[in-house]
Amino acid sequence: MYHQSMNKVIPIYEAKTNLSKLVKKAEAGETICIGAYGHAQAVITPLPAKKKLNIGVWGYKRKLVDYAALEALDEEIAAG
Repeated sequence: MYHQSMNKVIPIYEAKTNLSKLVKKAEAGETICIGAYGHAQAVITPLPAKKKLNIGVWGYKRKLVDYAALEALDEEIAAG
């Protein structure tokens, strides 16, 4: 699944010391290997991008209603 020779392995102590910097690199899209003696033991990877959440069932289908045109279609309201 993951080939460790693709990236340099960051020693655990260095990763612990610079964790916030490594997380920012991962957030930017980089994959970071952490381990000991040059062998990867863990990987920090970026999360997949979130989909846009539509609030409400019809929120994204909202259209303006022309009430004058609706009244003209209904004879009883138009005779009013």
